[in-house]
Amino acid sequence: MNSDLCKPVTVNETFATDPRAWLARCMSADMPWLLAHADDGVIWGKQLDDGTLKLSSDVFSDPHEYPSLAVSLRAETLQQVRLFGKGGELLLWRTDKGFAARQIDDSPTVPPEAFEQNHLLWGKGVKEKDGFSCLIEGRRGFVHALPVDGLLANGRVALIVRHYLDYDDQDQAYVCLSRLVDLIRR
Repeated sequence: MNSDLCKPVTVNETFATDPRAWLARCMSADMPWLLAHADDGVIWGKQLDDGTLKLSSDVFSDPHEYPSLAVSLRAETLQQVRLFGKGGELLLWRTDKGFAARQIDDSPTVPPEAFEQNHLLWGKGVKEKDGFSCLIEGRRGFVHALPVDGLLANGRVALIVRHYLDYDDQDQAYVCLSRLVDLIRR
C-alpha cells in the first residue's frame, strides 16, 4: 500500500536558490498549508488566493517582539517542510546530498486502512494579524504563529494527522505511513 500512495518528487536546483517560489508552485487549493522546521525555528504558511505563499515570518517579522517568529525560509537552515491539505501532502527533507521529497495523494478516496487523529496544538491566542494567530504556551514560552485567525477568545487549533495501516507477515497491523491533513479550530 505504501508505494501506491507515496510517490517520489524531484527537488531541482531552483529549490536551493528560491525555496519560497518552489514551494508556492507545489501548493494548491487542496494543499494550502505549510509547516516548516528550520534550525532557527518553526515557520507556518498558507497559500493565498493569488497563488502566493504567505509565511508567519512575513506577518510577525519584528525580531524584538517575537524573535522566534521572525524566521526566514532559507534552504541553508531548513530541515523539513510539509505542504498539506485534504488533497495530499508533499514532504521535503534534508539529506546528506541536499533535499529529497515525496508526495502522498489519497484524494478523492481515502483508503479504508487509514484513520485520523486530532492533535491539539500548544498555545493560546495572544495576537492576531493579517490572517495569522500568535499562540503562546504558558510558562514554557513556546511561541508560534498559525495561519488561522479567530483564536483570541480561548480558541485552540488541532492538527489532523492521517495514519495508513499495513500488515506484516504475521497479519499484525502497523502504521506504515502518516501525513498531515488539515488545521481546524477547536
